[in-house]
Amino acid sequence: MTAALGVRQREAAPLVDGALDFELPDALVAHEPPEARGLTRDGVRLLVTDPDDDSVRHASARDLPDLLRRGDILVVNASATINAALDAWRPGGAGAPDEMIALHLSSPVPGSDDERRWVVELRRLTSDGTRPLLDARAGEQIRLRGGGTATLVRAFNSRSAGPGLPNGGVRLWEAIVDAAGGVMAYASEHGAPIRYGYVRDRWPLAKYQTMFGVEPGSAEMPSAGRPFTADIVMRLQANGVVIAPIVLHTGVASLEAGEPPYADRFRVTACTA
Repeated sequence: MTAALGVRQREAAPLVDGALDFELPDALVAHEPPEARGLTRDGVRLLVTDPDDDSVRHASARDLPDLLRRGDILVVNASATINAALDAWRPGGAGAPDEMIALHLSSPVPGSDDERRWVVELRRLTSDGTRPLLDARAGEQIRLRGGGTATLVRAFNSRSAGPGLPNGGVRLWEAIVDAAGGVMAYASEHGAPIRYGYVRDRWPLAKYQTMFGVEPGSAEMPSAGRPFTADIVMRLQANGVVIAPIVLHTGVASLEAGEPPYADRFRVTACTA
């Protein structure tokens, strides 16, 4: 089948002032996968809204087959999560020891024919996770495990650098990643899933996959599909719901430095379209 190729531009929608001004109690933060809390994948909560009266009610993911009707189309993402977090070392300079940091792969540089050229994010290690490293400079060569390197070429785009960021720094870089076997193979062997401060423990890559993920490429889990199980899919299909796959590879989604999001890679087959 032929496919439509392109990128999706994510733009922030206007918000009603104060609409997102609320406190999230720590007890409601997902510090670990639901399975670690005694739940099944499909046992997580699902908020349902009725378009006829704008009412909302609580359900669970396993209730989804009862909420859709014959002929409805459910679009799912076939992108699989990769081990996008790499241990890295930044040159100390002036005789200082090298600084251990984290390098997050985001996506191949759009439009580049060089498979080594990736959008990357550098992060400093902290006691409760990591934070963006914004004082790197073009030309720096970051060491990776096993003799790999990442050479910073330039800021990925004008929105990932400059006056809008603290100290005029850069969060997202174009880098040349030289690693044995290629970037994806290297990440599979030496990397780990990206996690942020609210996730207390390391979890294997399998915990960051959905049952639809067949094409590796997402730096962060396409999380909307995580609650789906084979039972849910079988019930949906038995009820006459059509399941249509697309591929949407997500880059790093955490925009802590205040910059706007950037485009993601996607592919839609003619059949799904």
